[in-house]
Amino acid sequence: MKLLFFGDSITDMGRNRESDCVFCGNGYVFYAAGDIKREDPSVEIINRGISGNRIVDIYARIKSDVWIISQTF
Repeated sequence: MKLLFFGDSITDMGRNRESDCVFCGNGYVFYAAGDIKREDPSVEIINRGISGNRIVDIYARIKSDVWIISQTF
């Protein structure tokens, strides 16, 4: 299963953009990923937060960040 975190700077929080979740940032995604992985290590955590994004930017990224990832299940 894949779990996508998608949003703005609150989601980004300094994440590693080279890979999806080797380092998920310093925010809530980091803590949520730890709890989720502790319960089920097979879950793939993906952080696609981008600092500075507004709702129109996030909406514009839905196709590339959400739909494409969901098709790889």
